[in-house]
Amino acid sequence: MLNFSNRNYRSSLFSIALIPFVVTSGGIGSTDAIDVINNAESKQIVAQNTFAGWVASFWQRRPSRPLAARTGGICPIAPGLVETYTVWHERPLFLWQNPGNNEDVQLIVRDYDNQSVVWEQKVKTADEKILYNNQQPLESGKLYQWKLLGNTSSTNWITFQVMPDSDRAQIQAHLQTLEQKLRATRASHEEIALTKADYFRNYQIKHKTDNNIIHLWS
Repeated sequence: MLNFSNRNYRSSLFSIALIPFVVTSGGIGSTDAIDVINNAESKQIVAQNTFAGWVASFWQRRPSRPLAARTGGICPIAPGLVETYTVWHERPLFLWQNPGNNEDVQLIVRDYDNQSVVWEQKVKTADEKILYNNQQPLESGKLYQWKLLGNTSSTNWITFQVMPDSDRAQIQAHLQTLEQKLRATRASHEEIALTKADYFRNYQIKHKTDNNIIHLWS
């Protein structure tokens, strides 16, 4: 079971998870994004890998699909731990927690509508993260599902959506302005990436769910 007791850890780790969703707007590559994450891990040990992806819906709720299993075995974190939510990047970062032994599993991404597999990658559960590296990026505006499938432990399908181009363009303009200001102060690539992640963390989509709750997004 994930431990959400420390608010500062939750805030910091939420920003770390957002880094891969913002790197393209500022010329920071995927390798640099992983470096930023690894640097943050060495400083805080990523709160013992207890990042809680308490993020939620950008659009209206979609037809109900099973969410992540949260007790025992592998515990998925992002994207889409809580509900369907929108990711900024067409090549998102997948995060999970592995409380057990290291093993080889398959990370599978499929189309939500027709359930066809669009990407399958062998990963080690101890790595606890991988960037989407398929030659063909995910499509803007589409819904996808992902899961980890192993011989001894697996997860349920988890749903997420890639942000539509129109919304990305508007936010990208804001991020470019933010980056220009940061570069003027000689900020490092890591500082720029973390500041952009913080922008997402504090940005609230003006959309209410069925329960009239305005959610943060990623």
